[in-house]
Order: sequence, then structure tokens, then C-alpha cells
Amino acid sequence: TAPPPAAAPRAAREVPATAEGVLSLVEEVVERGGSVPFLVEYVEPELASALTQTLEQLEGGFRAPSAEEELRAPLLGFWKLLFTTSSSRAASGGTGCGKPPARTVLGSYQTFLSPPEGSETPSLQTVEVVADGEAGKALLAAAKGDYYLGTLASSGAFGVVEDHTRVEYDGAARFEAQPPPCRWSAAFVGDTLRVSREENGALSVYAKTENGAVQEEIAKLLATPIAVEDEAGGQGVDDRPMWQKRLDEERRADDDRLESGIP
Repeated sequence: TAPPPAAAPRAAREVPATAEGVLSLVEEVVERGGSVPFLVEYVEPELASALTQTLEQLEGGFRAPSAEEELRAPLLGFWKLLFTTSSSRAASGGTGCGKPPARTVLGSYQTFLSPPEGSETPSLQTVEVVADGEAGKALLAAAKGDYYLGTLASSGAFGVVEDHTRVEYDGAARFEAQPPPCRWSAAFVGDTLRVSREENGALSVYAKTENGAVQEEIAKLLATPIAVEDEAGGQGVDDRPMWQKRLDEERRADDDRLESGIP
């Protein structure tokens, strides 16, 4: 007998160019087996196209902040990274602790504060849960520092400079590799969603959240079972998302080329 006809590919939902529309597309990515944060390049093509188009329309209808008071107020609080178009941010995270091939960023969160003048409390903190294949467990990474508002020299847009000056991984300070300052302008910022456009054009999209929800999610992610990688880089169970597998393969290929001296 003839095989049954192949199922037609599912089309992405048509959504309005609003924060709610973007969030509904993120939900669809998760429903189809994805997880946040994700790299747009590696989700299903029709969803990637829908996300890109919706963000373009959202940014086009947004009046970007041009003064400190217009950006600081909506920026304050807790944010969760949903997805990005930056392969380096997807792989390394905001702390840089996800960079080694045996690691995967499972969750990324930011806090913007407005401490009193003269306070030693950092105004910016990025916290990430990292699946560490060498340790065989999920570990906590944290980067602390300050953020500054002003006109970005590279684009002339009013934006933010994130300057992390202290990084901790699994409770220990890491002084050898501080993440470079991240400069971005607000492609969109509202009550529930923030879209950051970095100097190189990459977009990172965050959902507004609360401290209690962040702590609960971090606790669940830290309990994620992580397989230990053997010396050859294999795993008993490979739970990495597909985009992370591809990034790890590309990085290993780059490392091999560097070691062999073959371009």
C-alpha cells in the first residue's frame, strides 16, 4: 500500500505587532519542543520569520526614549531572557560562564536597580543557571556591576551601557574573564517586554518578571539532571537544545582548526 501523505507543515500563528504577540510566539516555540532562552536562527523557519517580522513592526511603531527619565523607570526591576539573535549571547550568556563547550545556559535573568547615591549596592546584576557537563550538574553564575544611561557613541541612539565588574561561578570569583561592556538601545520597552538592540544589530528579548518568580525558576533549573561528559566529549543523556548542539559543534570545529593550524 502507498504510504500516507506527509502532514503539511504547521504555519505560525498570525499575531499583532505587540508585546503580547511576541510572547504568544515564544509560547508557540515552547509548545513545539523549544525552551527559553533560545537562538532565533535555530527555531523552525516559519516561527523565526514570524518573530523577526513582529519585532520589526514593534520597533517601527515605538518611540525610542531620548532622555534618562524616559528609560530608567520602565527598565527597573527583574527581566528574563526569552530569545536572542546573537549566537555569542546564546552560547556564553551575559556572564560569559556558558562559553566552554561542555556548558549550556539554561536560564538568564537581569535585575536593574536604582540604589541611593553613594551606596555600594550594584545597580545591575545578571544571574544565570548553567548546565555544566564537566561537573555533572547545573551551577549558578552571577555577574554584578552597574549600568549607565546616555547617548551611545556608535549609533547616536540613547541607550544603556552594562558594565559587569565581578563574576562568580559556583560561588567562586572569576577574575580571568570579565564580560566586556554591553551597549544597547531600546528597540522596545514596555510593562511586560523589552527588546534590546546591541551595537552590532543583534536583538535580545526579555520578559518582565518578579523576584519571587525568578527565585522559583532558578531553584527548578538548578535541580535539572545533567549528564557528565566523558573525556571524548560524549554524554550519557544529551539534553542540550538543538541550537546549543549546533553551536557546540561549531566551536569544537573552530578549536580543531586552531590546534591543527589549518585555516
